[in-house]
Amino acid sequence: FFITYSQTQLLLAEAAQRGWITGTIAGYYNAGVRAHMDQMAQYDVSSIIPVTSQNAYLLANPFDPARALQQINTQYWIASFQNGSEAWANFRRSGYPALTPNSYPSADPAVVGGFIRRLVYPVREKTVNTVNYNQAVSRMGEDNLATRVFWDVN
Repeated sequence: FFITYSQTQLLLAEAAQRGWITGTIAGYYNAGVRAHMDQMAQYDVSSIIPVTSQNAYLLANPFDPARALQQINTQYWIASFQNGSEAWANFRRSGYPALTPNSYPSADPAVVGGFIRRLVYPVREKTVNTVNYNQAVSRMGEDNLATRVFWDVN
């Protein structure tokens, strides 16, 4: 899956929460959560989540407008869990879910106690494209795992 119906509904919920589009935030949110639960059946028959279980989950964890962005982006992370790059990108973009940093052994010292925010340029890029590499680093900041990409605001 590149982007699923579940992810789309959750992105619409966030867009509505931010006032970028009209629509019912809770409606988009609930549709996104249910769609992800329905999608699990495509992985394995034993992963089917019955509608009664979906209803029970949404009843026990209702949409809360006061925690909208947290809930929406936590569910987006769950819906993207089998697509690690997308889950990582949305976590960096939104700051949700609230995760505890995992000490990366031999981590770049800039990352210690935090999260890897980007990948570094390959050594080959530094050596064969030095001028452009230096220009990029001067614009974005240090070439290390802790330097944020332009859209990583959280």
